[in-house]
Amino acid sequence: MAKLGRYELVKRLAQGGMAELFLARQSGPAGFEKMLVVKRLLPSLSSHDDIVRMFLNEARIAARLTHPNIVQIYDLGKSGGEYFIAMEYVPSKDLRAVQKAAVRAKRRMPYELSAYVLSCVCRGLHHAHQLRDNNNRPLGLVHRDVTPHNVLLSYAGDVKLADFGIAKATALAAETQAGVLKGKFAYMSPEQIRGEELDARTDIFSAGVLLYELICWRRLFRRSTDFATIQAVERIPIPPPSAIRDDVPDAMETIVMRALNRDRSQRYNTAEEMQLDLDSAISEHGWRCGPLEMARF
Repeated sequence: MAKLGRYELVKRLAQGGMAELFLARQSGPAGFEKMLVVKRLLPSLSSHDDIVRMFLNEARIAARLTHPNIVQIYDLGKSGGEYFIAMEYVPSKDLRAVQKAAVRAKRRMPYELSAYVLSCVCRGLHHAHQLRDNNNRPLGLVHRDVTPHNVLLSYAGDVKLADFGIAKATALAAETQAGVLKGKFAYMSPEQIRGEELDARTDIFSAGVLLYELICWRRLFRRSTDFATIQAVERIPIPPPSAIRDDVPDAMETIVMRALNRDRSQRYNTAEEMQLDLDSAISEHGWRCGPLEMARF
């Protein structure tokens, strides 16, 4: 069995334009065993000093995040010239896989579960956005890649945000490898697409796209080409969910349209504000939603 540092690589789970993902095992004395996930930077990128430096620096920052709605990073290492991150293993399906399964089964995710999922995502985002260094200075951490693939829904009904902190390195890798960012433009904020300086509100916009697509059961910005998708993000009018479904709760529509405002000064200032509005909508409607209901769905 292949090893990477002190981890046994059990099987490859996925490969992207930047890294490979493995299910791995850590073993120790007296039969100690822990399953986790190892993300290994592709060998073809290991010679790019800027990418490696950014990958390692962002991983070090993300390792400071400890929150139930964020996948925990345990270790950052190098073995045989290969760089890797060891992180929490979450038995789960990502939100995109769940959406596709729901389409096949002709079952929509209920409004209450959509609100629950995004409330959890916002909790994780707010924790990260508020992260400070040892001198109590804000780190200004922004996820930059809040997409369905990075929202994990565990079989126990938990919601966890993955890949926090490596989006800059992924973007840099896109300059050396075609296709790394393919499919991600549909979840970027207008300011991110324009290459402007980003803050927490760019993640709020992305969360708004997720919520919109869960409510409306259709893609919001995705078009047949990346150029057309970018145009849609920047300037195509966004129809309110009530124009697509006639039973959308007013509170849910208000939340999603505020999060999707192209003028970031008009969005929620913090992910916590969006989370509190989602929780209020859940309470207002008397919805029962939580890990148990999510797991059943």
